[in-house]
Amino acid sequence: MNLPQLPQLRPRERLLAVGSGIIILILVLDSAVLRPWLRHGAIVRQQIHEMEESLGRYQRLLVRAPHVMAELGHYQQYLQPAIAPELQMAVFIKELEQLASQSHITLQDTKALPPAASPLSTRYTVELRFACTLEQWVELVYQIETSPSLYEISRAALSVAEDSPDKLQGSLRVMAVVLNPSTNTSDAREESQHPDTRRGSASSRTSAVPT
Repeated sequence: MNLPQLPQLRPRERLLAVGSGIIILILVLDSAVLRPWLRHGAIVRQQIHEMEESLGRYQRLLVRAPHVMAELGHYQQYLQPAIAPELQMAVFIKELEQLASQSHITLQDTKALPPAASPLSTRYTVELRFACTLEQWVELVYQIETSPSLYEISRAALSVAEDSPDKLQGSLRVMAVVLNPSTNTSDAREESQHPDTRRGSASSRTSAVPT
């Protein structure tokens, strides 16, 4: 079958042939080039959006990292392994001396009171006596109350110094609570292994109480 050549066609037929060729060329370019490029661009934009979201999350984590590490250090310091009472008291006194030094206070007297032990924790108490100004007093109380060791001020006194009216005589009774994780673990293990013995001892103690 012989197709007529383009110059032999009438102007109207020539226009239709050229238009059809252009339409076919556009469809071929659309299916072979344009649509794949658009799909690839959509995929790339989706990947960029996901990466931007991940980057935002990582940036927020990086911003919070120092705070989280500081909080972790505080908990690790509070949940420190149990040590000898004498050494624990020495560490307690040394930390209080450092807090007083940060507040520009020189301690006049440091008195360690006997620790009070319980099945769950041990309370260490130290009395501090010192001369200070009102600003130094406020700074020391703030340093103790905000310490990561969770110290507690159980008693405080402030008066005018007799030998120096421009100075104040202050005293603080500071308490530190140290958990006894090993004792709790051993008690829980013993109770789980011998529940009948615990109940029996408890019932015997109850029966021994006079009515």
